[in-house]
Amino acid sequence: THLINVRIPVLLFDLPAPAGPDGRMPPNAIALKAIDGLKKLKPAPLGWAADAALITPANYQDDLEQLRGCALIIEAIAERLDFKRDLYQKIAPYVAEGAILASNTSGLSIQDLSDALPSALRQRFCGVHFFNPPRYMRLLEIVPCRETDPAVVDALAAFISLRLGKGIVHAKD
Repeated sequence: THLINVRIPVLLFDLPAPAGPDGRMPPNAIALKAIDGLKKLKPAPLGWAADAALITPANYQDDLEQLRGCALIIEAIAERLDFKRDLYQKIAPYVAEGAILASNTSGLSIQDLSDALPSALRQRFCGVHFFNPPRYMRLLEIVPCRETDPAVVDALAAFISLRLGKGIVHAKD
């Protein structure tokens, strides 16, 4: 949501919704519900509720091709190593050359997570942990794995501090 607050459009991926008995459930219903829910949360994660329109809903079954247009991909699924590794294997072929892949994990090893990635992608993988709630907390941790290119960390830190206005904490795994 913090990217939305600085007017950067994002894709919000979630699981595809089950069709339901009448077959009318849209495939992005889970992501759509999450976007709608952002407008109701307290404290408000969005500066302007109308900015939720900058979020495009997507799902992991139909929309992976859209990842090719992303410069930064932040994974924030459940804190389970097996879930995250499965997701990385699914999305890795769609991550554009030069794009940064990050996990918002706060409790799992970034190095353990990176083991599921192709070696070329490990150079562009790190942890980015937004302190909660991101809109109100100034700090963000960047946690590289052993293979993370220091230039990637520097570029990400510059983007986060200059564009998002966050203070950077360089952390170890």
